[in-house]
Amino acid sequence: MSRRGYVVFSEDKFYLLWQVELLVQSLTTRAKIKEEDIVILYTDPSYHHKQGKWGTTPYLQGLMKHHNNIRLYPVQNWGRKNWYYRFSDDGTWMPKQYPGINKWLSLCEAANAGWLDEYDEILVLEQDLWFSGIVPKLGPGNCVSANWLCNRYGAFEVTDKTTEENTPGFDLDDIMKLCKVPAQYRQKWTSGAIVFKFITNQLKQSKFLNAIVNYNQLLMTLGELALPQGARHETDMVAPSLAMAHCGMDCKTIDDLQWRSDVWTWNHAPPTNVVVHYGWDFNAYPHLKSTFSKFKYNETPPWIDRDIMLQEYDGLAFDWLRCMYDDILAIPEKDIERKCNRPVYTPVI
Repeated sequence: MSRRGYVVFSEDKFYLLWQVELLVQSLTTRAKIKEEDIVILYTDPSYHHKQGKWGTTPYLQGLMKHHNNIRLYPVQNWGRKNWYYRFSDDGTWMPKQYPGINKWLSLCEAANAGWLDEYDEILVLEQDLWFSGIVPKLGPGNCVSANWLCNRYGAFEVTDKTTEENTPGFDLDDIMKLCKVPAQYRQKWTSGAIVFKFITNQLKQSKFLNAIVNYNQLLMTLGELALPQGARHETDMVAPSLAMAHCGMDCKTIDDLQWRSDVWTWNHAPPTNVVVHYGWDFNAYPHLKSTFSKFKYNETPPWIDRDIMLQEYDGLAFDWLRCMYDDILAIPEKDIERKCNRPVYTPVI
């Protein structure tokens, strides 16, 4: 039986560490994943800022001590380097960082270093995922969860504004042709984002690792040159699909509703064992009857609003919401020192 590793990247700052704690809570208690099959790749958010003091916060140290069977590896913080620049007519200029690329560069670093070799396959996660139960079934081979964003003929297009504000995106076929991707490989292009599963010995091939990074850079540069709003923060979600096609890798889109990242916003109960991507405000969907929003907790944890959560608890629209509240409220019971004075970073891009 093949062994799967569950990999997530995090900067060592409060806003992301509490999300990692919630992810680990759901993986170990609800999904029944062993700690030794969880891999956390972490970095200092000040890595590329000489004026900052580098190090590991007490919060991350506490997580390491409490979850001592989880694999934790320090990685470089490439997201904080300057990826491109914007000059203005008033004599000023602005360097542009892209923290989102760390999800992939950390994975590339880990795969290249051999840190993932003990696993036959790798499930690449994001911090703001919550597993409501046993991990939903995924077929053999490489696969990716369905997502509206990865549009083959209109990537990064804007369609939800006024007529004047709507703008076309990129035809990804044009980009693949520009990069000399053979026709038979272009046919392997797969739509999807957020959750990826890779066969480890395919993931770690240098050609693929190089393609992931270079397609990220290419999309940022093309976006800055060609799109009215400039480079887009979703670059890291589109680049991997191009990289797979570039290398002729087979990949399947998973359409099962258990993996759909927008299921939780619907006004009916989701399927059993649904994976919730809580990257949006619950409060924006009145039918949920929840005021939870991850964006309210930049420097404080969500369980600081315990009284509010308990007050809302019985009136929540669905059982999965109550289970998620249960997990959030259970976290502070763990003996972990959660000191971390690093604020959330909001990218300009």
